[in-house]
Amino acid sequence: MPTLEALARPATTGTAPLDLLSISQLLHYSAGLIRKSVSPSAGEVHYRAAASAGALYPIELYLVCGELDGLAAGVYHYSPAGHALTKLRTGDLRGNLAASADDETLASSPAIIISTAVFWRSAWKYRTRGYRYCFWDNGTMLANLLATASAVGQPARVIAGFIDFQVDLILGLDSREEASICLIAVGAPEEQPAAASESMEVIDCGDLGFNDAIPYPESRRLHIEAALTSAQEVGRWRVETQVRETNVFGEIASAPLGESISCRGSTRRFAREPISYDQLSALLAASSVTMPTDFGGRLTEPYLIVNAVDGLVSGAYHYSRIKSELQLLREGEMRNEAGHLCFEQALGADASVVIFFLSDLNSVLERLGNRGYRAAQLEAGVLGGNLYMGAHSLGLGATGMTFFDDAVTAFFSPHAAGKSLMFLVGLGRTSSQNQVRPFRSKYGVLKDSLARGATGERRPVPEWLYSN
Repeated sequence: MPTLEALARPATTGTAPLDLLSISQLLHYSAGLIRKSVSPSAGEVHYRAAASAGALYPIELYLVCGELDGLAAGVYHYSPAGHALTKLRTGDLRGNLAASADDETLASSPAIIISTAVFWRSAWKYRTRGYRYCFWDNGTMLANLLATASAVGQPARVIAGFIDFQVDLILGLDSREEASICLIAVGAPEEQPAAASESMEVIDCGDLGFNDAIPYPESRRLHIEAALTSAQEVGRWRVETQVRETNVFGEIASAPLGESISCRGSTRRFAREPISYDQLSALLAASSVTMPTDFGGRLTEPYLIVNAVDGLVSGAYHYSRIKSELQLLREGEMRNEAGHLCFEQALGADASVVIFFLSDLNSVLERLGNRGYRAAQLEAGVLGGNLYMGAHSLGLGATGMTFFDDAVTAFFSPHAAGKSLMFLVGLGRTSSQNQVRPFRSKYGVLKDSLARGATGERRPVPEWLYSN
């Protein structure tokens, strides 16, 4: 199936039976190993199907299923390196997951994929900030999984609300090191729902080897305070999503989904060459789809810095996911601004366009409680993952980057006042020299000068710069 078609129409219905082949495709194209390289210092390095901050891959996948063609009922862990499932429990525990999510339909789903985060894999490099990166990575993986489900004709639905400790118990997790993030119900519902097992042995999945890991109590506290502890809490939290397809891709052709995923890689240097308006429109449409979830969807809004798109004035924009319309906020070339906001990286300055996903967290938290922060980060990761796949399907490059949080909000204000940046993706044509280049924006130089006592009189200092 063409990539853009798979992104445009999330699979919500289907009648084909779920079998081991379909499970294999879903797992491979979402979390599987797609290539290897050899580093002089580190040896063999593995790269997985979905984009990951720093290629640290903190997300693990588990499978809970009933009897499938080619696979016995049980609880399994997926190993990307060997593309293999390891059985952790024997027996059908879908009913137990249904109880943990207060969702009877899970007991009728042929299989449920569970994503977890091994927090230290991200935290050792990114410290407290690594917590949010786990949700970005989970989001890009979900994007691949949902697109693959559409391509193989299997309905899929994301459940982010559940009793955390119950799901962790089913998988045998120590939540201080690894914790459940979301459930993905896969396959057409079965006529006979699975009953919950009344007895369940405690299993030990082994020591992850992080006993000497540096603790980051802020991340731990954030995760605990977003936990749900009862079926009543889960029921109050849930907001069903009205799935919105998109049909604005026009006649633009895209590569097959499997090819787009298998050949994907984060761009290291963009050529300062324009992309077409049709390409940008297709990619914006990919970032406007609402995925089937239990948290309502549309928690984030795209803002753009456009520097090289044929037929579109350079400047700062807001994109309405509902109306599929761009609104020009400020006109002019903004390569220095983009590079600085993207944490002083040349990738931001050289990209044809940078798309920023902002969220009104006050509104999200009022509606969804503390767990809403997880949902907003997760949705941004999914939409960013769609951009990755969409860009590669069009022969373009893409990369996620970190950023100066408050400066981005200030830059897009007053329109973005009160919103927070969740994730961003740079898009453009990949340079023939696909290696990171040194970069220093004029705003970075100005901030250094001000820190050393300069007055800023010779060069006006924009207000947003003070928000870093």
